[in-house]
Parts: sequence; structure tokens; C-alpha cells
Amino acid sequence: MLEYIRLFIIEEYTDMNRKTVLKIFAVSLSAMMIVTLTSCGGAKVPEEYNYDLSKYVKLGKTSGISYEKTAVQVSDADVQSQIDSEIAAAVQTKKVKEGTVAADSTVNIDYVGKIDGKKFSGGSAKDVEVNIAENNFIDGFASAIIGHKVGDKFDVNLTFPSNYSDSSVAGKQAVFTITVNSLTVKETPEYNDEFVKKNTKYKTTAQYEASIRKNLKKQAEEQARSADTQQVFSKILNDSQVKKYPEKELNAKYNKIIDSYKKAAKTNDMSLEKYVQSSTGMSVKDLKKQAHEAAKNMVKQELVLHALAEKYDVKITSGEYNDYLEKLLKTAGYSKDDFKQATGTTIEEYAEENNLYDSMLYDKVMKQVMKKSVAK
Repeated sequence: MLEYIRLFIIEEYTDMNRKTVLKIFAVSLSAMMIVTLTSCGGAKVPEEYNYDLSKYVKLGKTSGISYEKTAVQVSDADVQSQIDSEIAAAVQTKKVKEGTVAADSTVNIDYVGKIDGKKFSGGSAKDVEVNIAENNFIDGFASAIIGHKVGDKFDVNLTFPSNYSDSSVAGKQAVFTITVNSLTVKETPEYNDEFVKKNTKYKTTAQYEASIRKNLKKQAEEQARSADTQQVFSKILNDSQVKKYPEKELNAKYNKIIDSYKKAAKTNDMSLEKYVQSSTGMSVKDLKKQAHEAAKNMVKQELVLHALAEKYDVKITSGEYNDYLEKLLKTAGYSKDDFKQATGTTIEEYAEENNLYDSMLYDKVMKQVMKKSVAK
């Protein structure tokens, strides 16, 4: 439940457009290392936990930590999955004037609906694409087309459900005259050297598959390093003790969680009580208890991180911080103005809201810690 609350803060309180952009940034962030570009200026390094941390946290063991080294594996199935995705992206569709409708077909039809021999509102249409499997019409409509051929014209007798949204036809019998105009068929290209030349920068399947395996291995190695680092940090975290929680940071984390639910409730035009119940199954009282525990957990992680940074004398300069934000913008394909227009917030505000400084600090600190850790 604590993890649910943490994820909710990031995902749920934003509108759909902003979510899309921020998800791009989340992907960019997880894939990036600290970079050194020309500083874009503007963002200040956050001033947090800039006090005597020894009064608040006692670090556990920070060197000589053993961990299970994550295996790096790339299987033939992984490579084939990548190839299949490339083939799927190259599939083309076309309409044909022959063939028989199957359960998985997409078909173009005209239909005329009548009740007691008379047309009714919304009961007729021309040039309609119907995916038989999706069955977006009343029961029996789509399935009645199966087995018919392109060019067929036939009648289907159906009854509207008694609870149908349009009360004027609910529960009534109707006759639909359906004409099958065409079928949409998929043309899947053959996977060979010609396909590779046309759709990739390589000339042969062998070259292409070698590049896939190389890239997948690189990704797997990065994921393994991340998993190993998380193992070690978790051990340090579990071995460390919080002497007392700083009220400023604890209250800020707690309020952020509760405020996110309040904002989401308002967006959905619901009371806080109803929204919390419908989205989590909890009462507001229980949510607040969970939020308090989540806030303590987050503050402990930050206390340990900043104490580690102090121990290893690791700092993030303003130049590094601004370079990092500039790289994020470039990776996601945004200028600072475009990002603000798309999200309603500046990159600096986004960075502060989502603790990007701590993400940088974590990467830099844990590089030092991992040098003193022992893989099994």
C-alpha cells in the first residue's frame, strides 16, 4: 500500500496531457547517467537536509557490503521478440473486394435498421468499419456477419436490450439489412535481407540480429547494475537507524500525499472521502495513517542518502544540476518553453516536485559505495 501511495503521487493528480509528458521524462530519467553539457542556468541546487545529520540518522554498514550479482542474459527469444515487433510495425492493411468474413475480420458494411417496417433514428449507416471480435454493436449484430462474403446483402432479426440507452428502441425487435462492402486484410512482410534493408540501417538479417543482441545486452547490463545498486542501498537502509524525523521534511512529504488526493478528488468532482474509498478502498483516516508511514519511509531514504553523500563527500554542483535538466529536456525533445506549455510547469519546478536532485545524488553516491561493495 505504501508503494501504491508513492506511485499515485507521481501519476494520478495530473491531467492526461501532462501525464504523457511526465511519463516520457520518467523513462528518460531512468535511462540517463549524469552528463556534462553547457550549463543552461536557472535552477538552484535544493537546500535540503543541510544540517547536522548525525542528530537524525545513524548509518549502518556502508562498505564491504555483499550482494548477489544480477545475471545478464539475452536469449534467442528476446531477440526474436524484437524482430517480431519490427515486423508488426511494418504490417500494412488493405481493403479487398473478395473473401469471407471470419471471427477475427475487420469488415466494411452498410446497414439499414427498421422497427415495424420503419427506419428509426441512429439505425442506419454507410461505410462503417466493424471489427467482428470487438462486438461493439448489440448482441448478435457482429456475429451475424461471420460466414458472409463480400457483396452479400442479408437481413438480421435482433432485439434491443430492455435496458438499452435509447429508451425509444429498448426491448423492441428490429430488422437490419446489412451489405458487406469489403474486407480489410493484413499484409505481413517476409523477414529476410530485403526486409532488413528496407526497414533498418542494416543489410542482412545476421547484421540486424547481432545489433539487436548487442543493444539488448547493453540494456540488460544497465538494468543489472541498477538492480545491484538497489540491493546494496536497501541493505544500508535496513541497517541504518533514524534517531528522530525532521519535522519540516516529514510534514512536506505527508502533505504532498494528502494534497495529491485532494486535488484528484476535486478533478473528479468527488468528496475526498468518496474518492479515497473508490480509488483505494480505504477510509480517509486509514489513508492518513498510511500516508504518515509512507512519509516516514521516504524521509528515512533521503536521510540515509544525504548522510552517505556527506560520508563520501559527494556534492552536486549547480552546473551539474542544470546540465542534467537540460539533458532531460533534449532527451524528451522539448525546449524549456515547450515543456512549460505542455505541462503547465517549468522544468525547474518539475525537478523540485519529483526530487531529481536526489536522483542525481543517488547515482553519484552509489557509484562510490559500489566500489567498496562485494559481489557474490
